[in-house]
Amino acid sequence: MTSSTTAEPPSVAPSPLAGRRAGDGWIRIAGLSGVLASIAWLAGDILLLGKPMGTADHYPLLDAYDGTARDSLAAMLPASTTRLAWGALLGVLTGPLYLVACRHLRYGLRPAPRRWSLPPYLLLTAGFALAPFAHGSFYYWGQAAKAVHESGARSEALTALPGDIATVLLIPYVVLLACWAAGSVWMAACILRGGTAFPRWMCVANPLIFIPVGMLLTKALPGAAGTAVQGAALSVGNLLLFTLSTAVLWKRRG
Repeated sequence: MTSSTTAEPPSVAPSPLAGRRAGDGWIRIAGLSGVLASIAWLAGDILLLGKPMGTADHYPLLDAYDGTARDSLAAMLPASTTRLAWGALLGVLTGPLYLVACRHLRYGLRPAPRRWSLPPYLLLTAGFALAPFAHGSFYYWGQAAKAVHESGARSEALTALPGDIATVLLIPYVVLLACWAAGSVWMAACILRGGTAFPRWMCVANPLIFIPVGMLLTKALPGAAGTAVQGAALSVGNLLLFTLSTAVLWKRRG
């Protein structure tokens, strides 16, 4: 009696390209998350701050403020509550996409040593983690100003209320901008020294550069378009950043 043996098919080793393709897919998804978040925040900025500014003749409350605070309140006072609410919610609800997008920047800084690539990632992520609070707080700031105006009451406490909210709002803004500035400088240094997935010329692609560019672009637009984006410099800058970084990594890894 003879025993028959069945030959087992040879095992096939997984293709190394399969893992790379999966990794490239996640990098692209992370980059597109940043683009999508920036578009949502841009729309939110337009809803929050894109109305033609009111004047002190119509809103006497504005006489108590000056500078950026006055401009922001002048744009929010004519806006409806629904408009302000959706403007704030668009930023708050899509905020997590920015945290995913920071992973995209982390991928771009590899395989540089961790002492160079990790700190800018952590600093930029910290800034983006604070951003939804700052963005969403514009709703409460604008609503407080609208309530003071519509009540018709005149008292020092009521007049100071929007200013008190603005003071609290300023703190996370200063911290997040400091995180972005420090992270941008470190990121630029990491890219300049080489050894990253980004080409060296991408050292200019960071919030410290693109936010001022966003300011210039929003101020350069004429007429109704310029009015609509008058408070959207940060979102325009981030849109430029993630659009460029996604395109660069997509091409280099494709």
